Amino acid sequence: MARSASLDAGRWLPTYGWWPHPERFQASVMISPYHSALESDGDARFATVVRGYAGSGTPVWEHDMGEQAMGEERVLTLSDLDVPPPPPEGAVVEVHTVRLDREPSTGVAAIGMWIDAVSPDGGGYIIPTQPIRGAQKVIARDDVQVVPGIIATDEVDTQLLLLNVIGESVEVRLVASSAEGLTQDSKPFTLTPYSAWHGSLRRTVPRVRRLLESSDGIGSLAIYSNHRLLPHFGFSRDGGPVGSLDHTAPIFAN
Repeated sequence: MARSASLDAGRWLPTYGWWPHPERFQASVMISPYHSALESDGDARFATVVRGYAGSGTPVWEHDMGEQAMGEERVLTLSDLDVPPPPPEGAVVEVHTVRLDREPSTGVAAIGMWIDAVSPDGGGYIIPTQPIRGAQKVIARDDVQVVPGIIATDEVDTQLLLLNVIGESVEVRLVASSAEGLTQDSKPFTLTPYSAWHGSLRRTVPRVRRLLESSDGIGSLAIYSNHRLLPHFGFSRDGGPVGSLDHTAPIFAN
């Protein structure tokens, strides 16, 4: 049963990850607060609330994980909660962990966690949660985010996951680039507020395999949007399951 909670967050920011449909993945949120503390402070205390969003800034559910000490790991399996499932493409899970004994010192005031998901057909992913600020941009320009390495061959495909965790729709365009500087665009598509998009590079960007043939199927990808997203990517082989999804560097599936 999901338990509602109120959290005095102070300056600590929430982090976000994918809430997949339970028919595709059994997902668990791993609360590991020792990742957030560099100093060896055995008296550090943390509190966590996990929330699910699907289409609006009002959470569909929230669950109080209670307080825990540094080094104490807890697991919340989302299928154990008596809550409605997200849309088929999934939605957004918010993991809001705060440190109770101190305010954040410098940088982004977030404590990242991670999500472990297993597919009924085998495979799955490990994905970190990330913070994002939903404030309006000051500079009027497109946001561009880059996936440093993509693969598109007959055997291997790049899998993409985009999370929109702000209260407005975001228009997205994907641009694949070869080593020679040639590019190929996808058709623009829209992510509604607090939603997820999950798709294959080969199905989304036309003729991307032909574009990358001269570089053994390897290239890069730019994600253009009118507001910043949380992009993740991973790889699948021969139509098999995704081994993992990462927000910074690829982790190859077996």
